[in-house]
Amino acid sequence: MKPVNIKRLQHRSRRLAARRVGRNTLVVESASNPAAHHVVTVRYYRDGTLRARCTCPWAINRGVACVHVMAALEYLAARRGRTLSFWPSRADAMRQKRRIFYLRGTGSSAGDNGGVWITSRSAA
Repeated sequence: MKPVNIKRLQHRSRRLAARRVGRNTLVVESASNPAAHHVVTVRYYRDGTLRARCTCPWAINRGVACVHVMAALEYLAARRGRTLSFWPSRADAMRQKRRIFYLRGTGSSAGDNGGVWITSRSAA
C-alpha cells in the first residue's frame, strides 16, 4: 500500500529525529507520540532498489514509505551530503534528472505500483 499524499509525508518526515543503532537499523521518533520511537531496518540491493521495514502501524499493515522510513532514509542520505525526494511514479522521478532508487513494498518489484520512487541530489 503506497501513501496517497507522499509530499506531505515527506515534509512531516523531515521534522523527525533519527539515529543509527546498527549497520542497517535506525531508531526514529514517532510522528504521533514524541515519547515513542519506531525501529526501521533498511536493505539495499545492487539493482538500485531497497526495502525498508518499520514497526509503526502503517508499515505493519503492509504500508510502504511511512514517515519513519522517509526520516531514516533522509538521515542516511544526509550523512553522505545528499537529500532525497520521494515520488509516486517512475515518470515523476525521471523528470527530476537525478539518480533514482526504488523503495519496494512487500512483494513488489521495480516495475509495479507497490513502491515509491526516490531521487537523490547533493544537499549543497
